Amino acid sequence: MATTKEKKEQTPDRRPIGAIQAKRLASLTGINEKELVGKPIAELAEKLKWQIDPELFFFRRICGKVVKKDPMTGVEYPVPFATVHVEDTDCSFIGLFPVKSPWSWFFPLFCRREEIASVVTDACGHFCVFVPRWEIDWILRFRRERFCFPDLFVKPSIKDLLDELTQTPIPHPPHPEPDPLPLLADGGMTLRRAEELIGRDLAGKLAAIQMGAAVGASTAPLSDLLESNAFSQPVPPPLPAELKRLEGAQRPDAGEMEGKTMEAARSALATRLNLDQRQLEGFTFNRFIGPFRRCFDLLIPEWVPILDIPDITFRVTQDVDGDGDEEVIYSEGFFDVRWNAGPIPDVTLQASQIAVAGVVCDTPEVPCEETPALLFAGLMPLVNPPGPADPYHDAVTGYARRVNRPHPSGNLVDPLPNPLAEAPYTHTLQLYGCNHAPGAVYYRLRYSFNGGATVPFTGLTWPLHRVVGGSLQTLWPTPDANGWYPILPDADGWFPAHLLLNWPTDSFQNGLYKVEVQLGNGGKAVINTSAPVAFRIDNTAPQPVQFTELRWRVAGGVWSPPMELICPVVTRPIMGGQPADIEFMVSYQATAVHLRSVSLSGGGCGGGNPSLISPLNTAQHWHTNPADNSVINTAVFALSGAMPQGAYSFNLFAASRAFNPAGGDGGFEADWNYDPIYNYVFPTLPVAVVNA
Repeated sequence: MATTKEKKEQTPDRRPIGAIQAKRLASLTGINEKELVGKPIAELAEKLKWQIDPELFFFRRICGKVVKKDPMTGVEYPVPFATVHVEDTDCSFIGLFPVKSPWSWFFPLFCRREEIASVVTDACGHFCVFVPRWEIDWILRFRRERFCFPDLFVKPSIKDLLDELTQTPIPHPPHPEPDPLPLLADGGMTLRRAEELIGRDLAGKLAAIQMGAAVGASTAPLSDLLESNAFSQPVPPPLPAELKRLEGAQRPDAGEMEGKTMEAARSALATRLNLDQRQLEGFTFNRFIGPFRRCFDLLIPEWVPILDIPDITFRVTQDVDGDGDEEVIYSEGFFDVRWNAGPIPDVTLQASQIAVAGVVCDTPEVPCEETPALLFAGLMPLVNPPGPADPYHDAVTGYARRVNRPHPSGNLVDPLPNPLAEAPYTHTLQLYGCNHAPGAVYYRLRYSFNGGATVPFTGLTWPLHRVVGGSLQTLWPTPDANGWYPILPDADGWFPAHLLLNWPTDSFQNGLYKVEVQLGNGGKAVINTSAPVAFRIDNTAPQPVQFTELRWRVAGGVWSPPMELICPVVTRPIMGGQPADIEFMVSYQATAVHLRSVSLSGGGCGGGNPSLISPLNTAQHWHTNPADNSVINTAVFALSGAMPQGAYSFNLFAASRAFNPAGGDGGFEADWNYDPIYNYVFPTLPVAVVNA
């Protein structure tokens, strides 16, 4: 039998096919499966090339990434050098289809698995594998021939959920829809509904990406977010009332009576489903997958047995404790791939919290001489090009100069060229540079805050990785009490190379930091110090951002007194037998330490939105210069009498111009001439309109 190492070294067409693979290929071709099992695909392709469709022996490439999500921040970090095992799977499930729910859940009973490929993730957690074409054809045909299966076993993406909410479809490459701000274009109504489905943080992030979009900018961040799973963690199913009391029956501390109760539940289900109770031995309420979309094409019982479902699943292992053996960090990966006849979207596998993750994926090429220096923040250079090219960074003021530039017109869209920016930095900064010099054994980074005393960074560490002899090794650089780190030789091959500091600025005060690199000899005496580089840090969102006054009137009439801003109600008069046209006067203010932009929009309840009738600059503003950090304005919106009575709203979106140069937002591709959003707020003012 081939060893794991030998299997990894085999090309896909030289790997012998297993029993499950042979059965599927036999079902498609009529060839006896005994003639297929154990034979390499290349051999079968040559032997059977005039007997069956040669396309069946082609391969489809499936790519993806393994990540570990920070449970506090939601940030996904790459899982490097983990082994992704690709498995042929036939599984049977008990399906739960709650009558009044749009979702369904599945409880696995038993599975047959057979490994068909394996691959090791790269330093960024990415992987690609090749799957025989007939495997995918069999899965597609199996689902196509059964009611509801083409959609029933597809995990919903964020785009799937949001497409049902927006009147204007979500922009989706490669054919974006014309409206770039679907979540904010209706005054925040759709945004609030999206928050109910995917959470405030995720909805806000999506709105921020769309708000920061520009013509020609990369669509990758938007596409990646929209294609990600709508439910990153399993959502417990709503069990029928008579079964809820049994949920604890499989707890580790469950008593004998509870165990007997679970047996009674299996017996009751077996009777209801006309199954032998032995078929439900693997059934338990606390092992489920979902939610998935519910089928509404047929009248479905609440509980349904679904047997022998083919799929290709993933299991991921990694040596997390350095003992040479790989532990399972991802399993039970049912229905991770959206199988289709066209391009197969990348998959994202979320590893468990025991996985060893990196802090960064893409890294810059750091050219070093024998002198200490800070050269990159993330992927952005700290060394500026010769003039007349625009600089990247001001080493004295600490601002980035190309990002979120002022618009002298004050409009959200302003003709180029724009003046140089003063954009601060936010969130975790990876500082890359050089720390090699003759006699240097240790290095440290020191900083002064707002002109104060210079002190070393202490207590900060981050993971470095390398693979030696096929085994993953992890190193956490640890400083002493004075901030000294050992200098690692380049030849040791640790990744990422030349990462001098992983700086979580969120844990530091906002302000101006001047940072320098010091080199020390074996006794930690300073032998060299770099020139200082300043960084302006701002992790604040705009504040205050608020509505300050609301008035209304019949179109052309006299404005009402200021209304209460909590649950305001407008009684729309009837004139000439029809509801009157009315207008709203909305006053607001927005302030930030480093303001980028502010916009105000009106939203409706399905029949239309209040429309802006005052000049555009009353509802939009982009900072005109670095000192322009506060906006006080009033906009007027009209609501036609033909619009239905109901719930309307006004939405403010205010963003800071702070950014992070890690590179995942398209800044690298734009050479940092772009307008990202990281820190923002979006307060909403709901207004009820009722006819008199």
